[in-house]
Amino acid sequence: MSPLRTPRFGGRVEPDGELRCMSRTWQTDLQCREPATWHVAWALVPRGRLSLICNSHMEGLSGVYDYVDRHPAAFTCAMPGVGWLTTPGGPSRCIPIDTTETPD
Repeated sequence: MSPLRTPRFGGRVEPDGELRCMSRTWQTDLQCREPATWHVAWALVPRGRLSLICNSHMEGLSGVYDYVDRHPAAFTCAMPGVGWLTTPGGPSRCIPIDTTETPD
């Protein structure tokens, strides 16, 4: 089995509450600023590699790269302190993570 083909990222993008694509077809292109319609997980482990992507970039990138999961972009997806929830047989989604709880 070959490893997943995932895009290279130019740097860490912190969630800022904006549902913007920020993707690009070529490294020399400016980042897209269209509204994001998809939240894509290129990898979930060991650490998530996620992107917010517009319809047109989703169409192009999914033909070139492999993704693990995706769901429609929602406001929660662009907020700090959220995690990716995958449920067996159900759609994935972003949920707030409580970082104040301590493990027992």
